[in-house]
Amino acid sequence: MHRIRLTDTTPGGDRSFPAGYDSGVVSQPARNGVDVVTSARQGLHAKLDSGRMLLGGHRGNADEFPENTMASFRSAIDLGVDVIECDVHLTADHQLAVIHDHLLDRTTNGHGLVRDLTMAEIKQLDAGSWKAPQFRGERVPTLTEVLDLARGRVGVAIEIKNLPLAYPGIEQAVLEATQAAGMLSDVIVIAFDHRCLRRLRELSPAILTGALEASRPVDILGLLADAGAEVFCPHWSAIEPETARELHAAGKLIGVWTVDDPIALAWTQALPANAVYTNKPRTIRPT
Repeated sequence: MHRIRLTDTTPGGDRSFPAGYDSGVVSQPARNGVDVVTSARQGLHAKLDSGRMLLGGHRGNADEFPENTMASFRSAIDLGVDVIECDVHLTADHQLAVIHDHLLDRTTNGHGLVRDLTMAEIKQLDAGSWKAPQFRGERVPTLTEVLDLARGRVGVAIEIKNLPLAYPGIEQAVLEATQAAGMLSDVIVIAFDHRCLRRLRELSPAILTGALEASRPVDILGLLADAGAEVFCPHWSAIEPETARELHAAGKLIGVWTVDDPIALAWTQALPANAVYTNKPRTIRPT
C-alpha cells in the first residue's frame, strides 16, 4: 500500500461524472424490509466489528506468489484469509486493471503507464516471471476477475491508486464493477486520496470506505469525517493504543498494514485493530 512518487502531469481537483449517473443505492427500494445501506452493513462491516481480528492478504499471498495475480489471491484464500487486498488502475479503454504501480515495468515484462494501454494489451504481458520462473504466464487480472474469485468466499479490499496520477471516473467504475459482481456488502474501498472516498460516498452511501495514512494525522476523527470514511487504515507503526481506543469509542474501525513480523503483529493486537493486512498470510496469524 506504499505510495510511489512520479511527476503528476494530470490536473488535480474534483472530478465530474456523467450527467444522470445513478448508483442505484439511494433510489433502490428496500428488499424484504431491509434497505440497501443496512444490507451492506451486514456484510464485511459486520465482520470487521465482530470482535475478531480479520486477516487480510496484502496483494494476495505476495510473499510466495507474484503480487496482485490470480495465483496470489487463490493462495491467500486457501490459507484462510478473511479479506484479499488488491490495487486498481484505469486502462486506456477504461477497464480496471489489478496492479500496484502506475508503471508496468516492475511487475510485468511491459513498459510505460497502465493508463496508456488497453486491458487487452495488458493481458498479453507476463506478470509472473519477475517473481520466479515458475510463475511465467501469470496475467494482470481485472477487478471483475478478482471479485468473481472472492464472491462467497472472502471479502475484498480495493485500493484505488489515484496518486500521484489521477483517474477521472475511477470511483464510478469501481462501484459499477462491485455492484455487477454482487459484492457491494463484501468490499471495502481504500485510498490515500481521500477525495476518492468522498466521491464514492456521494455515489453510494452503502459502500464501506477506509482512509489510508502512512503517518500519524493530528486529527484522525476529523480526517475520517472529511473523507466520509468509517475505517482508519494506517501503517502499523502510525497508530498507538490510546488513539485506537478513541477511534473505537467513536464507533470507527481500524485496519492496519503491512504486518509481516511478530513485533508488528504484537503491536497490532495490543491496539487492538479490527483487521491486519500482511504479505505473509502463511505465518502471520492474529489470535
